[in-house]
Amino acid sequence: MEIQKRLDDNKGSFFIEKDGRQVAELDFIISENVLDAIHTGVRSELEGQGIAGRLFDEMVKFAREKGYKVKPSCPYIDVKFKRDPEGFKDVVY
Repeated sequence: MEIQKRLDDNKGSFFIEKDGRQVAELDFIISENVLDAIHTGVRSELEGQGIAGRLFDEMVKFAREKGYKVKPSCPYIDVKFKRDPEGFKDVVY
């Protein structure tokens, strides 16, 4: 399953589609070089397969490439950052 990116002005998402429907997403808003990660979701039939982690990794990669800091408004993103504060100190807002 391939991760895709959608950007529309200051809103965006990383998402995965399967059989023509979106099955996982990480939604964000960008303002003043801050990427506010507001929601992560994976359909129940795909939970436990590391898909949310792949979306997270893609978001961090994107933030680093663009020089954004990430505000972890989504509880999942917040937990991921707290598990490895040293590994993400360059991107955490």
